[in-house]
Amino acid sequence: MEKQLDQSVSKVEIKGITAKFYDQIMQIGSLGMYGRFLKSAIRKMNIQPDDAILDLGCGTGKNDCLMAEYLGEKGRIVGVDKGEEMIAQFEAKCKDRPNVSLHVQSILEPLPFENEFDKVVMVFVFHGFTQENRKIIAENVYKALKPGGQFILLDFNEFDFKSKPIWFRVGFKAVECPLAFDFIERDWKTIFREWGFDDFEEHFWFLDTMRLFKMKKK
Repeated sequence: MEKQLDQSVSKVEIKGITAKFYDQIMQIGSLGMYGRFLKSAIRKMNIQPDDAILDLGCGTGKNDCLMAEYLGEKGRIVGVDKGEEMIAQFEAKCKDRPNVSLHVQSILEPLPFENEFDKVVMVFVFHGFTQENRKIIAENVYKALKPGGQFILLDFNEFDFKSKPIWFRVGFKAVECPLAFDFIERDWKTIFREWGFDDFEEHFWFLDTMRLFKMKKK
């Protein structure tokens, strides 16, 4: 039977003091590994100089600044977010990046992009939605991608929660919402095939609990 979870239990939309110092909190909470992990994952995205990239739930813009280092003059990144604190940080971080811009909108609303991007990226955002809303996001992604374009998810992998070390289970349960538990239990290759994606590629970190999951629009 399908679990009935409401979007209100999500922790994906960060506000207040946590949003203002999000990057610093992540760096401290990960004992300094967060920045190195992001750089490692972005290297594996295989960004090309001329890529057009859409970043859904772009947050502070930290990821976009890192991705922009791989772009040439013709490459560009469009970040999408609606949180006021995140928008302010994005604009500050990316002000000297002429090929990085911000589109203010909810990623659950129809996006004004069609067959436009080589890559659509989401970094630890997708898991924080109900399955119904994940499908809406996937439809937005599919529409925005060029034929054969890539959807790149940096997020949790599927894994058996009970098999992980106690320290991991305690931390995961303390930090994550019920939607994350729902996310890790699903067969995402089967789901994404049904949603119009295939040609999967995966890279794993941290006891195989985190994954860079690349797939192509059919």
